[in-house]
Amino acid sequence: MKKEYLKRVQNIDDLITAFYACLGGEPGEKRDWDFFRFLFHPQAYKIGYEKDINRNFRLQWIHPNDYVERIGYWFDNTRETAFYEREVGRVVESYANIGHAFSHCEAFHSKEDMANNKPYKQDVKSIQLAYYQDRWWIVNMFWHGVTPEFPVPDRYKKFQQFP
Repeated sequence: MKKEYLKRVQNIDDLITAFYACLGGEPGEKRDWDFFRFLFHPQAYKIGYEKDINRNFRLQWIHPNDYVERIGYWFDNTRETAFYEREVGRVVESYANIGHAFSHCEAFHSKEDMANNKPYKQDVKSIQLAYYQDRWWIVNMFWHGVTPEFPVPDRYKKFQQFP
């Protein structure tokens, strides 16, 4: 385990900020997939809503290791555009050693698109967190794309933290 990794998971804010930062990059730019895996508990899942061929929402579970093997490979070798995510707002609640964040983010195909506020998609992520072994972990990350049917609530458009 790298000491610099541990520094980035000592509080919820740093952990979520690190998550968004580690995925960004230009086409073919290698990400730090070891760090990405380090952010997640070994039994964690990334769970997303996607539309099936009939345009119905369905759940898709992927373990972070599988994400690196499939999506990470695509990021590193096949994707033709850059990928950057920027967090727009976050509501965090915590109690004892558990935390939860609703995080509203935007995704971009280039730094130029990001500078010009031209996201190609937005998501709201529900991030469950646990503190143990002297650090915070992402236990699960569950997200849903923003659509006209499911707009972003105003409370997720700013940063708020509640103990």
